[in-house]
Amino acid sequence: MHPRVIANALGAVYAAGGAAMLIPTLYALLVRDGNTLAFAIPALATLAAGAAVFFLTRSQRPYVSGRDVYLIVTLGWVGVAAAGSAPFVISGLMGPVDAFFESMAGFTTTGASTIGTPEEVAPSLLLWRSLSQWAGGIGIVLLFVAVAPLVGFGASQLYSAEAADPVSDRLTTRITDTAKILALVYGLLTLGGVVSLLLAGMGPFDAVNHALTTVSTGGYSTRTDSIAAFDSVAVELAITAGMVLSGINFGLYFRAASGRLGLALGNVELLVFLGIIAASTLMVSASLYTGGASAFSATRDALFQSASLLTGTGFVTADWKAWSPFCQGLLVLLIIVGGSAGSTSGGLKVVRVMLLAGHAWQQIFKMVHPRAVTLLRFGDRVIPERLRVTFLGFFFVYVLALVTGTMLLTLHGIPVGDSFGSVFACINIAGTALGPVGDASFFADLPASAKILLTFFMLLGRLELFTVLVILTPGFWRG
Repeated sequence: MHPRVIANALGAVYAAGGAAMLIPTLYALLVRDGNTLAFAIPALATLAAGAAVFFLTRSQRPYVSGRDVYLIVTLGWVGVAAAGSAPFVISGLMGPVDAFFESMAGFTTTGASTIGTPEEVAPSLLLWRSLSQWAGGIGIVLLFVAVAPLVGFGASQLYSAEAADPVSDRLTTRITDTAKILALVYGLLTLGGVVSLLLAGMGPFDAVNHALTTVSTGGYSTRTDSIAAFDSVAVELAITAGMVLSGINFGLYFRAASGRLGLALGNVELLVFLGIIAASTLMVSASLYTGGASAFSATRDALFQSASLLTGTGFVTADWKAWSPFCQGLLVLLIIVGGSAGSTSGGLKVVRVMLLAGHAWQQIFKMVHPRAVTLLRFGDRVIPERLRVTFLGFFFVYVLALVTGTMLLTLHGIPVGDSFGSVFACINIAGTALGPVGDASFFADLPASAKILLTFFMLLGRLELFTVLVILTPGFWRG
C-alpha cells in the first residue's frame, strides 16, 4: 500500500465533502433557520483539513495499487458520511449514532431514516439530507475522478471499484472523460427533474429536494407521507419518469446522444428492465382492481410503486405493505432485482439476475443434453468464464451477507423477520421492506449497536460487497 497516495486521494474527497456542506450553510443563512453555524463549522473544518492533506501529500508521478483503491473508496465513503453527520448533531436534532446512521443512509442512497416528521425539521437540514443522496448517487469517488484530473491517478481502477458494472463497456478511451459524461447525464437528469416538478405544481423547495432524491434513487422526502402528501397525478408521473430514467444505465444516454439511438434502445438489459416494470404494473394493478380499487387508481399506484421499489428509491403514494400478499411478494422481488448496472439504483441489478437465470437454464439444458456445448450469452455478447465465476460468487456473498446480518441483529433481541427485513433493506439500499422495516420509528427504536451494524450493510450494498469485504481479509494487509 502507498499511504501518501491514499492520504492524497482522501484529502481531495473530504475537501469535496466539506465544500458540499457550504450549500446548506448558505441556505441556512438565507432562510435564517438557526443552523448556519451547525453547517459552517464542520464544512470549513472538513474543507480545510482535506485541502491541507491533499496539498501536503501531492506527488509528481503517483502510483496506485489495487489495495490503495479499495481503501480510498471505502474510507472515502465512511469519512464523508462521518463529516456529514456533524450538522445533525451540532443542530441538536439527534445524537451521534442516529446522525451517522442518517448520513450513511443518505450518502449510500439507502433512504432509511430515524426522522418521523420531516416537516418539523429545519429546511437546511432537509436540504442537506437530499444533497447527501444526490452526491452519493453519482458516487463521491466518481465525481472526484471527473472534476479533479490532478488526482486522477488510477482513475480506471477507481471507476471500476465505484461503478461496479458487472458487464462493463467503456464509453470513451479516457476514463476521466467517461466520468465527466456520466456526471453530465446525472446533472441533466437532475435539472429535468426540478423543471418537471415545478411544472407539475410542486413548490421550489420541495421540487429541488425531490429532484435530488429522485435522480439518486435515494427516496428522502420533505414530507412524512412521502409523495402521497402531494396527491397529484402530475407530480407522481414526473417522479415515476425520473425514477425510471435514473434506473437505466447512464451509458445508454451517451450512446443515444452520439447518434446510436438504435443501439441504445435495443440494449437487452434496458428492454428487460422496462419489461419488468410493465409486467409488475399489470399484475399489481389487476390485483388491486379485483380488490375493489378503480382501474385508474390501481394502475396509478401499481406503476409508481413498481418503479419506486425496482429502483430502490422507496417513495410511496400508497401503503403497499397493506396490499394483498401477492402484491407484497412481487414488490419485494423487485427490490432484490434492482435497476440496471451503471445506474444509481440498488439490488442485484437486472444484468446479474439475467445472467443467473441464463446460467440456471444452461445447467438444466445440460442435464437433458449432457454432450451439448452451450455458451452463456448476454444479448450478442458471449460471457467469459471469469465473469460467470464473478457473478456466481457475488450472489453467494449476497446471500451469505443477508444470513450473517440477520443472525447478528437477532443477538440484539430483534425478531427474526424484522432482523432479516432491516438487513435486506440496507444491503439492497432500498431502505424499506415488509413489516415495520422502513418506518422511522422502527429504525429510531433500534439499539445503537444495531444501527451501527446496519450502516455497515448500507456501505456494503452501495459498494457492491467486494470493495468493502476485501479490506477485511488478512491477505489484504499482508505484503
